[in-house]
Amino acid sequence: MSDAEAYVAFRAVRFAENGGEPFCPHCGCDAVYEYRARRLFKCKACERQFTVTSGTTFRSRKMSFPDILMAIALFVNGVNGHAALRLSRDLNCAYKTAFVLTQKLRRAMGSLQAENTLTGMVDIDGLYVGGHIRPANMKADRATSDDRKAYSKKRLSIVTMRERRVGGRSRSFAVSSEKAAVPFILEVVSPAAHVVTDEGSAFGKFFIPFADHSTVNHSKGMMINGVHTNPLEAQHMRFRRGERGVYLHISGEHVQRYADEFSWRDDFRRASNGQQFRVVLGRAATLRPDAELVGYWQKRPAWLLRMKQRRGLMELTRRRRASLNRPTSWVGPPTG
Repeated sequence: MSDAEAYVAFRAVRFAENGGEPFCPHCGCDAVYEYRARRLFKCKACERQFTVTSGTTFRSRKMSFPDILMAIALFVNGVNGHAALRLSRDLNCAYKTAFVLTQKLRRAMGSLQAENTLTGMVDIDGLYVGGHIRPANMKADRATSDDRKAYSKKRLSIVTMRERRVGGRSRSFAVSSEKAAVPFILEVVSPAAHVVTDEGSAFGKFFIPFADHSTVNHSKGMMINGVHTNPLEAQHMRFRRGERGVYLHISGEHVQRYADEFSWRDDFRRASNGQQFRVVLGRAATLRPDAELVGYWQKRPAWLLRMKQRRGLMELTRRRRASLNRPTSWVGPPTG
């Protein structure tokens, strides 16, 4: 695509709610006009200027529209993930630019997964990631012979719930332990569901909130009397392949985004690349910006982000009050 063609395609997706016609992201008014010299709009109601990326996760972007569309197509096409370093080479951009862009796309994937409420037969299991303590080089310097089994407090558990049906959806949560995921499970899984878990202590009382509960003892076998969680085990194996073969390391503060990414990839693994591209682009083009990813490399502290958000809300309130008190028509200067 040329830059003009990519802009037209992005604009059609961004304003798909209004049939492709632009509307103001600040007040929602569709009475806008476009500047001839620049790709800039102005609202007739609130008189604020905006672009096609204003109010979206691509706000304040510097990357061209063809590169943005290419990045989405490349990222969703990776079966086991797509590293930011590889994406930076594909697009000939800085690693920091590619990293933040991939995090924005993972956030879009997570927002799509957050809409799912699971029912029917649902498999539930956990996967521990991170927290490995590397043993000392010399055997004499090691504390015990079981250092390979030692873990630090940074270890997290990704608890996944997956519907066992054709086209089934899944949800993943990064928590400190499987027990900490129980409130999320009760919120996401329908009470009428038939849940299948292992014999972990965190899942022992699931026969109370759900219609049926089956368990399998993995210490004796992967399938016992027809009870298993094999589809979920395959999903966790894909996460392992992505962690060890593509990303190599996943930071603890971003584990939830990576869990959402692999949950989305597993749900849409049978879809074509074009369908995956349209789904992620449609959500990313309308998703509100994330304060954490805006100015990510400046490492703004959380208290400063909260202060900026409060100041932004106060300024928005002030402008709205001023617009309400504005006279409807101009009567001219006083005479005499």
